Amino acid sequence: MLNEAPHETVLQETVPEGTVHQTAPRRRGAWRNPIALRLGLGAVLGALAQLSALALLAVAAYLVSRAWEQPPILYLMVAITSVRLFGIGRGVLRYAERLVSHDAAFRGLERLRTAVWRKLVRLAPAGLPVWRSGDLQARLVDDVDGVGDRWLRGALPLTSAIVVAVCAVALQTALLPAAGLILAATLLAAALAGPALAAWSSRAAARATAEARGDLTEGVRSCLHGREELVAAGTDATALEHVLNSDERLRRADARIAWTAGLGQAAGLAALAAAVCGALWTGIPAVHAGTLDGVLLAVIALVPLAAFEPVLALPAAAQQTAAAKACGRRLLDVTRAPEPRPDPAEPMDFEPNPLGGPPYIEIKRLSVTWPGADAPALSGFDLTIQPGEHVAVTGPSGSGKSTLAAALMGFLPYEGSLRFGGVELAEYDGDDIRAIVGLCSQDAHVFDTTLAENLRLARPGAPDEELARALRWAGLRDWLDDLGRAAGGDALDGLRTPLGEHGRAVSGGERGRIALARCLLADREVLILDEPDAHLDAPTAERVLRTAMAALEGKTAVVVTHRPLPEGIVDRVIRLDPPVPAPRAEAPDTSRAAIPS
Repeated sequence: MLNEAPHETVLQETVPEGTVHQTAPRRRGAWRNPIALRLGLGAVLGALAQLSALALLAVAAYLVSRAWEQPPILYLMVAITSVRLFGIGRGVLRYAERLVSHDAAFRGLERLRTAVWRKLVRLAPAGLPVWRSGDLQARLVDDVDGVGDRWLRGALPLTSAIVVAVCAVALQTALLPAAGLILAATLLAAALAGPALAAWSSRAAARATAEARGDLTEGVRSCLHGREELVAAGTDATALEHVLNSDERLRRADARIAWTAGLGQAAGLAALAAAVCGALWTGIPAVHAGTLDGVLLAVIALVPLAAFEPVLALPAAAQQTAAAKACGRRLLDVTRAPEPRPDPAEPMDFEPNPLGGPPYIEIKRLSVTWPGADAPALSGFDLTIQPGEHVAVTGPSGSGKSTLAAALMGFLPYEGSLRFGGVELAEYDGDDIRAIVGLCSQDAHVFDTTLAENLRLARPGAPDEELARALRWAGLRDWLDDLGRAAGGDALDGLRTPLGEHGRAVSGGERGRIALARCLLADREVLILDEPDAHLDAPTAERVLRTAMAALEGKTAVVVTHRPLPEGIVDRVIRLDPPVPAPRAEAPDTSRAAIPS
């Protein structure tokens, strides 16, 4: 195991220093990182492309001035060939720089986004309610992209600007020292004033932009997903007004950033004009004095144009850096969120049953508390489950049934003892636990794709015959046959039926049985069924449960329900009662004096 969390490592490798606050030291040997190597190569290619542009402009200026003197054509062949070389080289090098740098950026974005997603998975289900789903989407998409743009629009332009400025000042100084001094001064002024003006008010605006974008994404998502309920309740106008207000805040923040970027660009253009005028102001007297060849006057006048091209991009780079820092802070809010159930530093190999099959489960004095709660949702619970046994856990709402399911899945920490095969569950890695234990949630998500693809989430590449078999085990035989007939074929043709956004094409009961079929297809050794009879009438619920228990023969099944189950579906029924709150200590009554006996 690595000493660093995976998400922290990726942030350190992908995000430049200063973008986010690192919690662990940067690993040595960063030059061996392929992403860093590609970014370095991209910086070199970008600098070479800008130098080709500088050389192209300088040689072209010389060629035009020298050609005006009408020398023999052979005197111009070197300049003509150089113009072609630098012109073609600029385009080729620019293309290569974009190819290499974007490849490195996309690789980094892939690793960073994957790391953030894995962190979100670690926080589920207890940690995610801290953020709204739209804000999480903005962090996972927009903020990760913003951090990645820090390299393409921040570090790389700065590298090119420094290299080109140094070479341009050296060339100008070699031709005319006074013009070189003026160019150096104006380049320094533009490199300092432009980014400073751009970043002056962009720091606060960048964070406001990120937050407003998250609010807007959440508002749009809520309006789209709840449009029917909003219209029915007559609150659609209020919801739309909230979205428009979020959009207006985002517009104002973007306008402030654009306005400050304009100030930075104006400062750079003013410095450019000063550099050109200064070159002519010093060059014309030098030509009259004979200290500068008249052919070179055009060169010193046009060199500032190429020198300022990368420098004029620095205000935008400064703004991108500020935006990347804001995005990085929002990502760190996610990556540094405490995990409800941290994995052990050195997890044990998950082999709860060396002979194969489901493990022996032993629970003693189990107490589980949700993060942020004052009292445990499950307290003093005892249970022993033999391999392959089917157990039902019943009780009213609030008795801790779903809490027990979350603890068995490795989502929550616990007190007491929870052993799989004689080893505490806390000694295992969470992913290893969930490779053995499956959960059929009562609010399982149905994706906007076909029935077959929704089922293949459990087993990618599963053939249609296995999908149809899982649906039959989940009690959807007749429904699948009807879908096939509606598609003009057999039951397998019904697997290609689209289910619509959030499963709008299916009922609540069908949604739950699709989730059950997905879990049966996953073939876990232990399966927890959370309210599998929800949205079903009593006869249908009994038929579905009996069929599912038959499909789980030889597997351990824990059925969590608040409804009494018919006889013979499970081997045992365990009832949970809500935890009794601790009595509150009352202050002694001092309103009356004690009466002596």
